[in-house]
Amino acid sequence: MKALWAAAMAAGMLVGGVAHADDAMQTAYGNTVVVTEPNGAVLRYYFEPDGTFTASAPNDVTLRGRYEVAGDQLCFLAPSGQRTCSPLAAGKHVGDSWTQTGTQGQDITVTLQAGRP
Repeated sequence: MKALWAAAMAAGMLVGGVAHADDAMQTAYGNTVVVTEPNGAVLRYYFEPDGTFTASAPNDVTLRGRYEVAGDQLCFLAPSGQRTCSPLAAGKHVGDSWTQTGTQGQDITVTLQAGRP
């Protein structure tokens, strides 16, 4: 499970609506953040206002964890205590898709989809 957690967090990403930390995740709440890795693996993230998230990884694996916004970074907090951060992509809206560098230095594609399955 540790390897799956590391792989899911390696995707890094995200979506910030505005510059204030309290509101930076507003666009993600109630929607699905889809990350496609260079190898084609797809992860779906569901963020909650209470600082928790669920990630749906390949092979029907579900990960749960915590996140925090630190300045212009989104940080995932692993059960081991490891903290993995990547830049927030500001000004994104439902339907937007963009490429950014993931936490492992590779380009990933991020899409903000309306609603949750």
